Amino acid sequence: MTQIIFVEGISGVGKSTMVRMLSDKLCEKGYTVKSYLEFDYTNPIDFYCTAYVPKDTYKELCAKYSSCKTVLQSNSIMTSEAVLLRYYDSDTPLFQEPLLSELKEMEFCYNPVRLVPLDEYTAIYKSVWEDFIADIDTEIDYYIFDGSLMHHPINDMMKNYNVSFERAACHVDILLGTLKGLNWHVFYLYSDNIESQLRCAHTNRKQRTPTEKEIAFWNARYEKDQYVLKKGVLHYHIFNISNNGWNCVREQILSLL
Repeated sequence: MTQIIFVEGISGVGKSTMVRMLSDKLCEKGYTVKSYLEFDYTNPIDFYCTAYVPKDTYKELCAKYSSCKTVLQSNSIMTSEAVLLRYYDSDTPLFQEPLLSELKEMEFCYNPVRLVPLDEYTAIYKSVWEDFIADIDTEIDYYIFDGSLMHHPINDMMKNYNVSFERAACHVDILLGTLKGLNWHVFYLYSDNIESQLRCAHTNRKQRTPTEKEIAFWNARYEKDQYVLKKGVLHYHIFNISNNGWNCVREQILSLL
């Protein structure tokens, strides 16, 4: 039976590293695996540089940019509320100007100019997750997602809606409700020292040192995650990756599958 794995945790704990490690090991064992790392625009349940386009506006865009219609359609996700349109593949734009700027003005998640009401935000997520489950490829043994259940959507909800602990937990509970009948796992990674782990991660990524404000944000985010795990997820496993413990944690996770 197909299993769905969510690797979660705040910034810097090695979610992407763990997704790669699990994927490699499971493939070595002969399993078929589909994994989605952060910023993968093909992720069927997460959104990176994705425009929220009302259906009437979408028709207008297809008419206005008829030469791009095929590309527009191939990067579109239809929902009952609107069309979600991906406009970047990592750092590579999928469209030329001026269409690219028009789509940026309709960004759905990351610093949106036109904020979608929170209830509609959750409804759209739920709709997309339901479509993914309906069309899931049962030939795949494991789907592995990097931060798609909690990390990315809760970041957006904190920054865009100042979401409460309760509302964040409700959002996650609604998403997990779409997985009824499926075998799913939530593996949450954490470190004993959030500040130290974050500084180390920034150094390894050749990023600037995190500010005190950013450190405070991630400390607050960790506390919110613990609430969401207990109230919204209910069934999960939590692992300490302090002192570069990823190999040990990988083996612990594999033993649970």
